Amino acid sequence: MTLLPAIEAYISLRRSLGAVFTTDARILRSFGRRLGDIPLDTIRSETCHAFCRGLGPPTRFWERKHETMRGFFAYLVGRSHLTASPLRQPHPRVRRTFQPYIFSPVELQRLLAATATLVSNRCPLAPLTFRSLLLVLYGAGLRPGEALRLRCCDVDLRDRLLAIWDTKFFKSRLVPIGTELTHILKLYRYERGSLPLPAADRSAFFATPTGNPITLGKLERVFTRLRRQAGLRRPPTERWQPRLHDLRHTFAVHRLTAWYRAGANVQAMLPLLATYLGHLNVSGTQAYLTMTPELLAEASQRFENYASVVKEISHE
Repeated sequence: MTLLPAIEAYISLRRSLGAVFTTDARILRSFGRRLGDIPLDTIRSETCHAFCRGLGPPTRFWERKHETMRGFFAYLVGRSHLTASPLRQPHPRVRRTFQPYIFSPVELQRLLAATATLVSNRCPLAPLTFRSLLLVLYGAGLRPGEALRLRCCDVDLRDRLLAIWDTKFFKSRLVPIGTELTHILKLYRYERGSLPLPAADRSAFFATPTGNPITLGKLERVFTRLRRQAGLRRPPTERWQPRLHDLRHTFAVHRLTAWYRAGANVQAMLPLLATYLGHLNVSGTQAYLTMTPELLAEASQRFENYASVVKEISHE
């Protein structure tokens, strides 16, 4: 077997098992273009290392390429197309410096207030549309793509449910929403009624003036404008600025903080949070739980309360 058919067979297999596999497919096809359609047993370790390493200092993408290649060669060895993987082990470890930005309640208010600057004659619903979108991202913890793919028929405001279809890992779920978010979406739906419905009740819920879906690129550009308008930025020495996806991180951290304050059993609630966010397991949710000063304070208070009770019992 040669390299290019092997790559396509592996991509087809992974996608048939439910993986989106977009970035991985791009990496593997790039590897195929670099080497050409050569026999699999002629692939050398040095070639794989040079492809993964690239130019410049090590990056997270270097590590990602190595992970993708490792899975591909394991597939080839498992199918007896190769006797051993030519990839060097272990894979490189790149120190992670990125931290998601957790918006404070005051910062969220400033971000929402900035949507008033979006008013225009060509798109009179823009302020309400993007304000409602941001509130859904934060209030329901949705991924940006999930919110943009919502159709009118997916938004059940009577039972306060959002139907999320074929999202990451091709999973679907129902997301309950609170009364305040339901009220906001009712106001938006009423105004949305003045826009066209190209696909009837399957039309985009969050729509452009033509009734078509808002693109992710458009939402990203609007968010950047709003973030700057609200004066939300990291220090100049930081590489990353607050992202749209950080609203989902903020939802998770604020929810966890609220549970601590309410005295809830946080460990028992974490699987519920994972399900709500659409994760396969709790480990997927852990990446969202950044330790903020507020969360640390609540966790410390919980431990102090627990320690004082244990001390009292030990002295009885």
